[in-house]
Amino acid sequence: MHLIRRFLASLLLLCSVARGLEVVRLNDSNFEHDTQATTGATTGNWLVAFCPTFDCSTFPNLSSLLVELSVDDDLLESGVVVATMHPEDSLKTYLRFKIETTSKRPVLLYLNKGLYTFSGNFAEEDELKDWVLTGYRKWNSKPVPKPFKGGIYFGYKDMTDFLNDFNRINNKHGMLINCVCLGSGLFLMIMLAMFIIKISEDSTPSESKKDD
Repeated sequence: MHLIRRFLASLLLLCSVARGLEVVRLNDSNFEHDTQATTGATTGNWLVAFCPTFDCSTFPNLSSLLVELSVDDDLLESGVVVATMHPEDSLKTYLRFKIETTSKRPVLLYLNKGLYTFSGNFAEEDELKDWVLTGYRKWNSKPVPKPFKGGIYFGYKDMTDFLNDFNRINNKHGMLINCVCLGSGLFLMIMLAMFIIKISEDSTPSESKKDD
């Protein structure tokens, strides 16, 4: 068994080197195919960092840590594959796992016959490594969310198209959208206030004039 695990670990490492990657880059197109998350992670156990920005380079400690873990002998022997995801090409997967793209720190998920979320200090290599190897067992796993199906999102092919369009428009005309939203909100508040005043006036009984 030990030799088999060694062989699988070496094979994973060779595949990583052959692709020119140590940390695998996942996106909406290859996430389910590569991880087989829904079917039980038959391609290995995946430690996936969901970055809130274009890449995890804005978190240098995490970036270097992921590289070190991706070639760690103990993790390789356990069949752990390290990967990152980025909102620019993974919005559907972020939505699937209910991860905010505006989060101030990356979210680390561990896919191992279930879903585990790392809540410790990701800047500490030993802490994260120990958690991936054994520490996660202290927590109850959550079911892996099923992938979204296309054709049900506001006439778009899938949610990715809708979010990509919204994100593109928001980035290009963010100030205009904020002004329109603010103006619409103020307009609705004024209309509501006028409606309440009108209802109040209509419900007040008028005083009948007294005959002299």
